[in-house]
Amino acid sequence: MRKKITKFLAGISVAILAVTVLNLPKKHIAAAGLSVSCSSSTIYVGDTVTFTVSVSGGAGMVAVSGAANDSDWFENNSRSYTVKGTSAGSLSVYASGTIADFNTEKDQSLSSSCTVVVKERSKPSNNNNNNSSNSGNNDTSQNNNDDYNNAPSNNDTPKNEPSNKTEKPKEEEKKNKDSFLKSLSVSEGKLSPAFQAGTTSYKVDLPGSVDTLKVSAAANNSKASLSGIGKKKLKPGNNTIQVICTAENGTSTTYTIKVHVDEKPLVFVNYQGKKLGVSHSAAKLSKKLFEETKLTIDGKVVPAWTNESLHMTLLYLENDDKKDFYFYDTEKKEVTSIYRPMGLLGENIAIIDVPKALQKRTGMVFTTVKVDGKELPGWTYQDKAFADYALLYVMNDAGDKVYYQYEKTGNTLQRYAGGAAITQNAYEKLLKAHEEETKQLKLIVYGLCALSAILFLAILIICIKKRKPKHFNKIDVKGKPLSKSAEIEHESLVKMQQEDGENF
Repeated sequence: MRKKITKFLAGISVAILAVTVLNLPKKHIAAAGLSVSCSSSTIYVGDTVTFTVSVSGGAGMVAVSGAANDSDWFENNSRSYTVKGTSAGSLSVYASGTIADFNTEKDQSLSSSCTVVVKERSKPSNNNNNNSSNSGNNDTSQNNNDDYNNAPSNNDTPKNEPSNKTEKPKEEEKKNKDSFLKSLSVSEGKLSPAFQAGTTSYKVDLPGSVDTLKVSAAANNSKASLSGIGKKKLKPGNNTIQVICTAENGTSTTYTIKVHVDEKPLVFVNYQGKKLGVSHSAAKLSKKLFEETKLTIDGKVVPAWTNESLHMTLLYLENDDKKDFYFYDTEKKEVTSIYRPMGLLGENIAIIDVPKALQKRTGMVFTTVKVDGKELPGWTYQDKAFADYALLYVMNDAGDKVYYQYEKTGNTLQRYAGGAAITQNAYEKLLKAHEEETKQLKLIVYGLCALSAILFLAILIICIKKRKPKHFNKIDVKGKPLSKSAEIEHESLVKMQQEDGENF
């Protein structure tokens, strides 16, 4: 009985555990996100509102435009911008950028915006008639005032009519209060962000060759008047243009265009036979890797960016209206390589020049490789079996020069370990050929060893045979008899020679 009860309780415990596990909340991995929020949806002229730009689950360069202008690196963080409402209308902040998702390691083009309505402060009223006329700014109260105006008035009594009859006062003509634009455009460059009637702040970046700009606009209402349009003279640096749209009732909305004209370079450096000028345009890099500084070139101070731990210095150079960062050797006073940071399939990398010594690789062709819509220098394989693969040489966000291998069909990027590209069939054939070569080499080695042994023995035998003992024959020489001492010496010498022959 105890065993049955134990089994029953164990079964209930297992069932409860299973139900608990099945009902555990699932963990959701949030994707990378970009958002813009406002501290208030409506403010009055003279008040301030805070816009907050946030990036979650990823990192990348974000451009902020509209009522606030900025461009910086966001990495799972947020930044706030406080803006003051100067006129009735609206304030909008736009944010856009390519964010590398921490989870999927893929780039995502994200954007977001937030708009705040700016209202005129209502004027204090002294009597009912003033309230009636001022309420024209509010649609709801306007309907009520229309009823009020149409109602009989005891104060207005005609002379020839009884006092209990009234006449309607003349209704005031309603004036249009639409002070927004229908369109806004410039003859050079491009408005950022794109025009929207409720967006009142824009920016335009122009090259140093532009000195005039034509501003065109159209009011949303035909009875509104415009000022600030037409041709405008520009100076190098920052310019501000204001287009004011005034409604029929006198209210107005001001549209501000901030135009930046590049200052013509005053300092030039040489790079690969080209003359590049040091640009004064606003440019930003990841603060994680570089910090802004100043350099003196040809006696003039220019902006630069440096990483002291990695001994790297960058200049922002331009040529034919094209601008890029370049590495600058402060000791040799020369430009050494391009540096073009970008997000690529979840990796933060920078395009750099590939040294000529590295451009030649066996079985590969050095060319321009297209990866995720971006062009980079790299290699393709000559073997058709690897037509979907390419090799890249870039700098990562730690400042290391590394190789990446790209696979086109899966659109994936991974670190390259340095192994040679070879198919399985080719590898097996190569392995078999290597085994055959190894066998042949072993046979050759064994044969050489045997031949060497035979030659050694032959040489040894020949040497032994050549070293035979020399025998001296006794020759009787007729002559004078030897003296006793000479005869003893002669016998000793003969005896020694005989002993030497026997010992050998």
